[in-house]
Amino acid sequence: MALLKTENLGLKKGSKYILKDINWEIQSGDNWVLFGLNGCGKTTLLSILAGYQSGNEGYNCLFDEKVDKNNFLQLRKRIGFVSSSFFDRYLKKELVTDIVLAGKFGTLGIAGEIADEDIQKAKSLSRMLGIEKKMRYPYDCLSKGQQQRVLIARAMMNEPEILLLDEPCSGLDMIARETFLHNIQDLAERNRMAIVYVTHHTEEILPFFNKAALMKDGELVEKGELEEVFSQEILEKFFGVKTSILWTDQHFFINLDLQIQHQGIESFKKEAYHGSAKNS
Repeated sequence: MALLKTENLGLKKGSKYILKDINWEIQSGDNWVLFGLNGCGKTTLLSILAGYQSGNEGYNCLFDEKVDKNNFLQLRKRIGFVSSSFFDRYLKKELVTDIVLAGKFGTLGIAGEIADEDIQKAKSLSRMLGIEKKMRYPYDCLSKGQQQRVLIARAMMNEPEILLLDEPCSGLDMIARETFLHNIQDLAERNRMAIVYVTHHTEEILPFFNKAALMKDGELVEKGELEEVFSQEILEKFFGVKTSILWTDQHFFINLDLQIQHQGIESFKKEAYHGSAKNS
């Protein structure tokens, strides 16, 4: 049984497709990188996969059940969703404690009874993520890195079977980013779950990822084994420019040759993207 499966999933607003023909299957033990440039629809896709909004074409199945208005709340209790792009629209003055505890219900606020073991679980997660001293703070008084850790704690309240991470390092400084990436790898090693990690920065691709999907203009244009998707041929087609790749034991390096027009003079600029990859 697939943990998550979509068939021709789409979202159309007016005559414009935000998402189109998303066919994707995620199995237990899969750790996916969803890679794409800004504005390609990654956040919208994850919010639909997590059950926080719906498409208007095709369908989304979670744990072998087709998601609909009758079961979405129950199903999304089994999914951890971390997205500041999504949750920052709704979370402002809420206390960190309440946000984390709301993860038990898969809702934006506490929607039921809280037991002593729930409070202990929230405290344990806050200690693990280094936010135990911020539990009585309003969400909007925290730094970006602290807010991200709050959303991770919320996502982990029910020990999810799928963890969806939407550009979780966006806005973080170097130290906060490295700490966050270490936390994610630690969570992946401690808990058996499928992970989907959305990014457009290859340096965030950690060694434990084994699958990759490339997204452009609301469509998944490639998906499969990470080493196969991040090939020179596929990336050149994806970026539309000449690309070279260097693989090492733990990292890969992508060089893009970009031709730039400036005041009528042609020049060439080479940009390097650094990323981690599992041993090949």
